This record gives sequence, C-alpha cells and structure tokens, in this order.
Amino acid sequence: MYVFGAENVFNNRFKSGGGGMSLVIDGAQERLVKSSERVRDLGEVFTPNATVQEMLDLLPATLWVPHPSPTFLEPACGNGNFLVAILDRKLESVANDLAKGNLQAGIDPSSAQFHALEALASIYAVDISSDNIIGGTPGHEVGARTRLLTMFTDWNFEFLGKRLNERSLVLRAATWVVEHNLIIGNMLPFDAEGKTTGRDQIPLIEYNWDPGSHSVSLYKTTLGDVIATEDEKTVTMLSLFAPAAPEQFWCGKATSLSDAERFEAPELRGPARNGTGRRA
Repeated sequence: MYVFGAENVFNNRFKSGGGGMSLVIDGAQERLVKSSERVRDLGEVFTPNATVQEMLDLLPATLWVPHPSPTFLEPACGNGNFLVAILDRKLESVANDLAKGNLQAGIDPSSAQFHALEALASIYAVDISSDNIIGGTPGHEVGARTRLLTMFTDWNFEFLGKRLNERSLVLRAATWVVEHNLIIGNMLPFDAEGKTTGRDQIPLIEYNWDPGSHSVSLYKTTLGDVIATEDEKTVTMLSLFAPAAPEQFWCGKATSLSDAERFEAPELRGPARNGTGRRA
C-alpha cells in the first residue's frame, strides 16, 4: 500500500494567521486554504493540483495496472485532490487496456466496469473533517466521496457509453466502496490534548478480485491490526500474539457488492473541530 500525504497538514500541527490563500492554475482559482479557522482547528492546507500531478509522475507506470490494482492510502485526504488524480490514472489505464484487448476480465464493457470497480476499491482515505469526506454543507458542498463517484460515473459514460443512475448495480457497488474506503477519522494516535483518537478501531475492507468470474471477496480488518502487522516486520523475534487474520464476510459478483454487510467507522474521539468552533 502506498501512503500519500497529505491534503491536510496533520491535525493541529500547522498554524497560520492567514486565510483564503489561493493559486491561479489554468485560469481557474484553486483554493489552498478555505479559512483561517479551519487551519487553526484542523491544520487544513490543500495540495495544489499541479503538485499532486508532479508527485504522481514520479511513480512507476506499474502502479496504474488494472489488475491486481495497487492500493493507496491518503491519511489526511481533504476533499480528495490526490484521490481523484489517482483514480483518473487508474481508469485511464483500464480504458487503454480495454482498447488493446488486454483486460484480464475480458474485452466487453462489463469487464471494464469490473476493473473500474477494482481501481476505485484500491483507494483508501481518512480525514478528520466530515465536510471533506461527505460534503453537503455551505462552502463544502462536494466531498471526496462524491468527487470519486462523479469521476467513476463520467468515465462509464465517456468510455463505455453507459449512463449510470441510482438503480445501476455498478454505481450502487461503487457507492458501497467509497462509503467504506473513505472514512471520517483521525490517523494520529493521540489528539492535541493527549487523548486517544480511536484510530486502531477504524475498519479496513480488503478486496480480493477474481477477473475470471467477475467476483470479489471481502475481508474485514482494522487499522490497528495493520499497524501491528507492519510493526512486527521491524523486529527480529516472532510474536506469539500476532494480529488475527482478516475475516471474510462476503463473496459474490462485483456488481452485487452493495448487498454486502455494512460497517460503520467508530465515532471520532477527542476535541476535533470543523473550522467553525463546533465538534465535527
């Protein structure tokens, strides 16, 4: 898993007295700071798109292959500048392989949709602000989940000629994915007051994609188990109490993924605020 950072400079670690800082890119205004209050409360400073693209350009082309699709984690994703850029490159790779007849799932539109779902599900993100993940509030109308779903929907129409709506199985599956992969939480172990944030209980869904049958198996683990597993790799002795293996809880056609059990992330702990002085 590749970890990017970060749309937000980690929570409450960045201080600034200014607000509304912006750049002009391709003739459009791109806001890097939405308000001084959000900088104060959330340490929120957004990464400009040009910088995002330059960082992704440094990665090897093998990271954009449709299958198996390498995973990415953005630990402070803001409203998703890195996420949409990563998905854009992954979907472009799916489209290119479809045109060449190289997709492992097949060469028809349903096969491309299978790999598009796999690409979407390979992107994980956490942010402390519900405004950034979900949106729907004044000044934060569009959150990261919506941005990814919009890109997914537009790609289906532009490259496959498929108009998706709320009844489309593939869009319902995509919605399940973003609601479980993009989570409101705090990736720091402790908040500014030294209280535990509960990050170890953040649920993580692992996906095992089978192109031959257009199916996917789902496994549930937690961020705490993943961190513990990675920590074990730095020691020379084998622990007798290794984290439990991920638990499979669903298997079926990828387009039926929305039928899978739903998991809710634990309530965000600590004095996190949303830039207006209120609890997130």
